Amino acid sequence: MGMEELILLGGFAAMAILGWYIMASLDKFLDKARQKNKEQAQIACFHIATSCFDAIPAVSNTLKDIEHLAPNVRCTLSLGHEQEVIRSFDRGDADVAIISADSHLESETLAQWKCITLPPQPFTTENGMVEVKPIAKQPQQQKVLWKRNDNQIFVLNFIRHLCGQQP
Repeated sequence: MGMEELILLGGFAAMAILGWYIMASLDKFLDKARQKNKEQAQIACFHIATSCFDAIPAVSNTLKDIEHLAPNVRCTLSLGHEQEVIRSFDRGDADVAIISADSHLESETLAQWKCITLPPQPFTTENGMVEVKPIAKQPQQQKVLWKRNDNQIFVLNFIRHLCGQQP
């Protein structure tokens, strides 16, 4: 065996070891990514849609109050026109819908509902830079709609807290 064959064999061995190292590193990276995706998939989502500005502080405070019951639940609050809120609720994009109590819009989905009165409250954005104040001073009647879904226990706790019936 000559010097050229020995160098060629050494180069081949070095490439094989480098390839094995790269594949092992890639496998560890992919395992971490799979684990992260699996953990994110286990986080439940709770979606609330409202057409009522006055509902925002009450919903936010309610979610803060019951956060300890479901720390792994990710919550979203969407604001839009009543027609958009009802469509979102009917499509299943929202677990709870809050609309004006005197709304003539009807949900196509069979839903439970309750009327509540929410006083206008100011609230501050998360960074504390902007305080949002309502112009109306009178409490507004709202209709809260919800339906049976995967988040039923969380939805019912939310409704009880929002409607003033602490469990």
